[in-house]
Amino acid sequence: MDTLNRISNHIHQLHTGEQWTLSVQDLLISRTDFQCISVFLSRESDKGHFSLLEEGQTNSYIGHTSLTIIKH
Repeated sequence: MDTLNRISNHIHQLHTGEQWTLSVQDLLISRTDFQCISVFLSRESDKGHFSLLEEGQTNSYIGHTSLTIIKH
């Protein structure tokens, strides 16, 4: 839960249009945990405050080890 709070706070502090790339290595967590966070962020992005980008993928965040968050 602490990891989700840190990520949420970081996203909140981003300026409009600013990007932040988040990876398994940055968080020092397992790929499984990262996938859970990716799913959570995907659902949160539906609220419209930020978007997620995946290199080589546009709709699936499962199986990736990094994602880019773009603040709206």
